[in-house]
Amino acid sequence: MRWHIVENKRRIATENFEGHRDDIEMSGETVSGIVEYAVDKGTLKVGRHLIFPMVRMQPDVTQSSYQVKTDTPAIDFGGEEVFEKAEFDGVLSLYTHAGDLRIVHRFYPSTALQIFYERIEMTNGGNAELSPVWDTCVRIEGKLACEGWVYTECTADKKQKPLGAGESMTVTFGYSARFAHQPVPREKDSLALRIARVEELLGQCDLTTGDDVVDTMFALSKLRVGESIFRTRKGRVNSPGGTNYYAAVWCNDQCEYSTPWFGFTGDKIECEAADNAMCWYEPYMNDEYEPVPSSIISEGTDYWNGRRDRGDAAMYLYGNCRFFLERGELPDARHVKMLEWMAEYTLRQMTEEGVVVSDTDELEFRLSSGVNLSTSSIAFGAFGYWATLLARMGRIHDAKKFTEAQKKIEKGVESYFGGSVSGFETYHYHKGCDEVRAWVTLPSYMGIPARAQGSADAVDARLWCNGSCKSSENEDILWDRSAVYYIAALFRMGDSERGWRKLREFSQTRLLGERVPYAVEAYPEFNMRHLSAESGLYCRTITDGLLDIRFDQNGFTVCPHLPQGIKHVTINKIWLDGGYKKIEITDGKVSVQSL
Repeated sequence: MRWHIVENKRRIATENFEGHRDDIEMSGETVSGIVEYAVDKGTLKVGRHLIFPMVRMQPDVTQSSYQVKTDTPAIDFGGEEVFEKAEFDGVLSLYTHAGDLRIVHRFYPSTALQIFYERIEMTNGGNAELSPVWDTCVRIEGKLACEGWVYTECTADKKQKPLGAGESMTVTFGYSARFAHQPVPREKDSLALRIARVEELLGQCDLTTGDDVVDTMFALSKLRVGESIFRTRKGRVNSPGGTNYYAAVWCNDQCEYSTPWFGFTGDKIECEAADNAMCWYEPYMNDEYEPVPSSIISEGTDYWNGRRDRGDAAMYLYGNCRFFLERGELPDARHVKMLEWMAEYTLRQMTEEGVVVSDTDELEFRLSSGVNLSTSSIAFGAFGYWATLLARMGRIHDAKKFTEAQKKIEKGVESYFGGSVSGFETYHYHKGCDEVRAWVTLPSYMGIPARAQGSADAVDARLWCNGSCKSSENEDILWDRSAVYYIAALFRMGDSERGWRKLREFSQTRLLGERVPYAVEAYPEFNMRHLSAESGLYCRTITDGLLDIRFDQNGFTVCPHLPQGIKHVTINKIWLDGGYKKIEITDGKVSVQSL
């Protein structure tokens, strides 16, 4: 492995970066920055890709967040920087030297303002005075945006001066965006504010399994999904990131993936983002039951509908019902109306054969789909959670209606999709599909046990590679979201040894390998971006998989699937049933303590 763990659940580092390059995204409420860093013949090279989601460019579409790149060094040190070490703990720290000058670059976003920071710490380790050179203000770019002329500038908080022998100095450079009539944004204690938010996110659902790789991957995943929340004109929302997807929501990334994670954290900002992801779709719920758009974009003021119905209503219903069950809350009248619309829409898409029709799936025509296994499986899970919520609201007759619909889907999944594929008793992903597809374990994850073993074996034999999961046995396309669903399904079906083995392999590859430290969206598409909701899904391999937290009319249950060798697991400060809990499993015995 290229990286190693320096501090469990907190910090990773590498000294081995020669001939290698990587990048990492870090986000605040109004800015995201992707730092690209590489080492060539011992010399560090750094690029900064800055994204300002609330500065919109024309045409104002999904990808129209204002962006600017710069690889110009903030300081001229009088020579090339020799790489020593990289560390990441919510702040990317790059350690170098230029002659006798010892240097540390620390990159991080502002928590609130449109500023991305590069804090440079310098120490003169020689006997002679050194004179690094920098400007206090450099205008990088001026450009016309939707709401005015925007400037990007790099400003320093200190003026240039020589460093005497043994002397140290720290200069913080802020890369900011502002409209022409506004002053350059400034804030105090920017690093302390970033560290405080990182600590807050790391403290959520504090997991201890005794395995540093899994525990640290889990900790940093909490950071990635929790930091990628943007404060838009219509409230805070989680967005994927990855240079393209900001100030916008999707039914899969947000409602299905990240919202059910946010329910466990109890974090006010994350729960606000979950609620807004739900409510942004409300104006699109119509009397004709035409499908909602593929995504709501541009700070909630517009939509994109380029992929038609992807099973979005089922995704929405599944994730948001689970959120309320995790919170231990009943939806109010407004939320009930939204959930009812999605439930009714999904019912109307169900055929006499018991399958739920959609135009495509969350891969959006990248691979063949049509009437597909994923949509029907998610609908099965969604109807189960909706029925549970209805029962909790005292609507027993309505709950029975959706329980019966669940049974019909279970039969439909077997009769419509079930079969032998590549020698495994699994599912045809759609009619005529005779290759193993990544989502064939989704039925077992959602609670349909019939072909769980054959499906898991098919994915293991045909799709698992390089610590993750291909989307199809005849393609090289790889999406981590299907890998983590597969891992969670292994635990839920009781295959805890294989589940743990795959979880640890995946975690080690992503945390300490060549592309770190988060789950990625896709390969080869967009160079394996660290989209945020994949990290939320990773966290749920623990809550939904290893711990198997489930819900019924009366509350929640914890049914852990621990492998041999893992005798003691705790998760502290997890929000369940209206308050924080501590879950402790020792030798198969479960203890739940209210905090």
